[in-house]
Amino acid sequence: MVRSSVLACSLVLGSLMLMLAASPALAEISPDNVLNMSLEQLTNIEVTSVSKAPEKANEAAAAIFVITADDIKRLGANSIPEALRIVPGLDVAQAGSNEWAVTSRGFNGQFANTMLVLIDGRTVYTPHFAGVWWDAQDVVLEDIDRIEVIRGPGATLWGANAVNGVINIITKSAKDTQGGMASFTAGNQINGDSTVRYGTKLDDDAFMRIYAKYTDNDEFRLKSGSSANDNWHKSQTGFRADWSSSADDKITLQGDAYKADESFILNLPSFVTPPATTSLQPMEANGFNLLSRWNHIFSSESNTTVQVYFDQADRKDAVYDDRIDTADFDFQHVWTGLERNEIIWGAGYRLVDDFFTDTPYYVINSPHRADNLFSSFVQDKIAIVPDKVFFTLGSKFEHNAYSGFEFEPSARVSWLVDSNQTIWSSVSRAVQSPSRTLADSNYFAQGQVQAGPFSGFSALAGSRSVNSEDVIAYELGHRIQPTKNLSFDTSVFYNHYTKLVVGTLGSAFPTSNSAFPSPFFIYPSLPENTNTAHSSGLEEAANWNVTDKWRLAASYTYLTFKIDQPDPFGYNWEGKQPRNQFNVRSTLLLPYNTEMDNALYYVASLPSIGIAGYYRFDTRLAWKATDGVDLSLVGQNLLRAEHVEFTGFSYQGVEEVPRTVFANVTFHF
Repeated sequence: MVRSSVLACSLVLGSLMLMLAASPALAEISPDNVLNMSLEQLTNIEVTSVSKAPEKANEAAAAIFVITADDIKRLGANSIPEALRIVPGLDVAQAGSNEWAVTSRGFNGQFANTMLVLIDGRTVYTPHFAGVWWDAQDVVLEDIDRIEVIRGPGATLWGANAVNGVINIITKSAKDTQGGMASFTAGNQINGDSTVRYGTKLDDDAFMRIYAKYTDNDEFRLKSGSSANDNWHKSQTGFRADWSSSADDKITLQGDAYKADESFILNLPSFVTPPATTSLQPMEANGFNLLSRWNHIFSSESNTTVQVYFDQADRKDAVYDDRIDTADFDFQHVWTGLERNEIIWGAGYRLVDDFFTDTPYYVINSPHRADNLFSSFVQDKIAIVPDKVFFTLGSKFEHNAYSGFEFEPSARVSWLVDSNQTIWSSVSRAVQSPSRTLADSNYFAQGQVQAGPFSGFSALAGSRSVNSEDVIAYELGHRIQPTKNLSFDTSVFYNHYTKLVVGTLGSAFPTSNSAFPSPFFIYPSLPENTNTAHSSGLEEAANWNVTDKWRLAASYTYLTFKIDQPDPFGYNWEGKQPRNQFNVRSTLLLPYNTEMDNALYYVASLPSIGIAGYYRFDTRLAWKATDGVDLSLVGQNLLRAEHVEFTGFSYQGVEEVPRTVFANVTFHF
């Protein structure tokens, strides 16, 4: 009944918008406000993720894609993963109402451990699985300045785990978010999404904003047709303050706190007949972070950045119960005192302090552990031919508690053929350091087995002898703007992975966990660095300003992946990433303050986990009612009632992503 009412309200709102858009009493808005930037401006956006210093995206020697604030709005995205779908080379899939799998160039999964994700310079992956809990990562989407996505290794500057890419989410300064904003969203899957943000001027050179948001999401359905019972809600609040204490000093202080309550169905192994039981399980997640950053300019040739943050994440469900405290210090210095060199160097320290509580399904050695990570890096960007050919050489040096010393070098060259064309190439080494689970778990249950009269788990068991996984990546790229209204960005790559972790069957042993009846055995799979793999691919992005009121954008990805030996866990990586993906997006300015945005996506099949390829069509109709009121109606997955994109948690059934319709109203005051 609630869903029907919300859907009816959404359709009524859409009809009103169309009628009001046709009213001659309303004035047109300029194309610049809708298309926001010319194509030349889009290709010359300044980015910082490639070199840790500002440079034009069009000149960067890396496969980088920038999602602008305007892109996020026009996509109708209501989460960070939804906004990431448009990036070529990125594999984004939703496994449940509160579960996502996001990675680049292979190895996708709920805990995709080859993609480093940052929010304003703060690393948000969990060191226990070296992946990201995407349900815990959130910001006010309207406050995002841009999302810089690097496909390919970024370890020279960002360190371990930046193996196949970096996602860097950068929010606007408090100065750029002055005044009030209130946004309300409701639909058939979004029971309610409310955000309130207010920015104020503290002094001539000091600005601040605060926000609060609440999201209530409905459940998905299992492929069998029954409810997945994975509805969830989350509240979050935070602030940011920016202060220029002098012309040479800028200080940022920001923080967030959140609390999420989720539920999901687990097919948990049972210790009596029947061999497995299905039960509804709650999950609680909460945490907070606090970050400060100081930028100081010594001269036109020298500047430094010092950043410190603390992050606490607490998560508890039937399988996993832990708290992770992270304290991080980072220093970097940019020096351009030589005629042809831009030298960037820095050092960092991170302390990860965790606290585990054993569950029947996950037992770890040393429930409390504190790990230190020491790092430094240096990079020199050399102008071989001034303003024309650049050679960048650098390396990251790290020491972690699991694999010891690591170095991650890279060499990059970019040739600015002319003002409209760039050719670049790179070779890089990156490592994926062992996670806490791989090194320290006593067992992490994967499924139930029966061996004669004995019952037990097949389980991942940790090993202190496991080492880092390596990749050597070769990349070549070409960017060209043949006309004022048309641009292309092409990247090709080849990755060679070595020392990949694969499981080998160990000797069964009885569990000492009091939750199990006796005899109950663990059948362990022990991690060893014995596998290798190869991947290659093509990534293409194009933009075309058809007219000053209509823009088309498209991207295409082709990926091949070959792993040399199968994994006893059954993770057939060769069939867990789509071979082909593409999307086509249209932004259209209609008369009288009305906009229409459409997107068509295609993702090929994932044969190793039995997921068929699918098409997805999203649309957004928006109307600017007044200078301070915006209305929009968004439809997602409109081609089918539901489809499967990925499989989530090990014990959970396969869920279908449903057709979604929601309406939004945003007030600026």
